[in-house]
Amino acid sequence: MSGENVETKRAFVCLLLKVSGNVNADAGVGTRIPLKKIITMNKEIKAFVSARCIRRAIRKRMYERGLRIDPMFVEREKLFDAADPIKYADDDLFGYLAPGEVISRNGPIKISPLISLRHTEIKVEFAARFPRSDFIPDAQKAYPTPYEVEVAEFIGRLNVIISDQVGKFYEDELIGDVKKKIESKEGDYGNVEKVDNQYILSLDKRRERLRVFLEILLREGWEFPRGSQSPNVPEYYYAVIMLTKRFVPIFGYIDITEDEKLNEALLMKAREQYHGLFDAMIVIDYKNGRVSIISEKEEEKELTANTWSDVIEGIINYIIS
Repeated sequence: MSGENVETKRAFVCLLLKVSGNVNADAGVGTRIPLKKIITMNKEIKAFVSARCIRRAIRKRMYERGLRIDPMFVEREKLFDAADPIKYADDDLFGYLAPGEVISRNGPIKISPLISLRHTEIKVEFAARFPRSDFIPDAQKAYPTPYEVEVAEFIGRLNVIISDQVGKFYEDELIGDVKKKIESKEGDYGNVEKVDNQYILSLDKRRERLRVFLEILLREGWEFPRGSQSPNVPEYYYAVIMLTKRFVPIFGYIDITEDEKLNEALLMKAREQYHGLFDAMIVIDYKNGRVSIISEKEEEKELTANTWSDVIEGIINYIIS
């Protein structure tokens, strides 16, 4: 079975994002389109966007950026993954379950739901589909079809963990057909080298996949699927990135104050508590266009195109060396 390196390099990424509207609806109840939400132990209501929705939106952006995405296929009237992480970037980054075989890949990138930091006030917006007879003379006559949509505005926390297994595959993660293509060295499969019990993509291919993902996650953003009639994109507030060879649960220390500023006191507690357990911490303030890099020393820079390139390449160099 596949194992884990003694010193696995990881990037813990925490994003604070504002979401408005109903970007990821829950199952309909009658004529109402509800918002996805959870009820906490304190009986607070917190809206959230599912991890599946976010991965779908990121996949679309990855496809637009030129990466090949698993189209899936139909078998026995069900959809299945192609389970080919050499050809498809999302099978590599997010993992898969191969149909008909006890083979799966535990993806090196884990994405959490985007959950509201505070109790969410949910409003109900009345809507209806009206006949067009008011301006199209030959339109059919009919009564309006009313429905309701739950909407909310909230700042949520999105947690992402990226490990150094991008582009690395154990033998028990690959289906037989993919291993045969690797052995034959056909097309892209010629970019794979076998080291011990792992198949490893070329360094350039691994870095390209991670670079595209990080640029989408940290800088470019994405559009949520329910954006057909109006743009539904997350509004970026802050990002905190910790580079470490340990598993450090930093996410609980990332929060905002009442005036929607990053809670610096809570972040300082994390730095003190995990001192010596991380190699670098990067704090991005999107609103003010600043980035702080804390490692052996601390420096603050303006967010420019060059700074963005340095930040993303620095994360890539740490994860994939």
